[in-house]
Amino acid sequence: MLDMVIEIIFIAAVIGSMFSTFFGLPGNLLIAINSLVYGIVTNFGSYSFAFVLTLFLIVLISESLEYFLIIVTARKYGASKWGITGSIFGGIAGAISGAFVTPVLGAVIGSVIGVFLGGTLLEFFKSYNLRAALNSGIGSFIGKLGGLSVKTCAAVTMIIMIGYRIY
Repeated sequence: MLDMVIEIIFIAAVIGSMFSTFFGLPGNLLIAINSLVYGIVTNFGSYSFAFVLTLFLIVLISESLEYFLIIVTARKYGASKWGITGSIFGGIAGAISGAFVTPVLGAVIGSVIGVFLGGTLLEFFKSYNLRAALNSGIGSFIGKLGGLSVKTCAAVTMIIMIGYRIY
């Protein structure tokens, strides 16, 4: 009976973590941490510690890909290092400030707007060229959307892997 309760709590936590990824929260990391905790509680009966390390590797790769996509698309749209730096810090600041407005949806909207504004503003301060600055912001915005897509796919993949191991 206790095993079933632990399993239900774990499944609920993992699914909730997956949905938090859609809102720009660290859902993939939460999935990996929940898997580690579940493994410890169950003495790694359903899967091994190496499996949990694989999940953490997926988290590391997906998080890195998000920032890589922002950098690559911003560069493709003509952003300088200033524009790229602005987009990354703008995304972080936007997610934090948006979370204060509306905890979940505000973080997503704030992050996406922050990436665009950060890339645009810092590029404008560097070049004083509005067209180049807007292109930088648009490239950063597209990269952020691509990064969120990668992280969502990684979350779904991790859940399928976990489900396969448990059931």
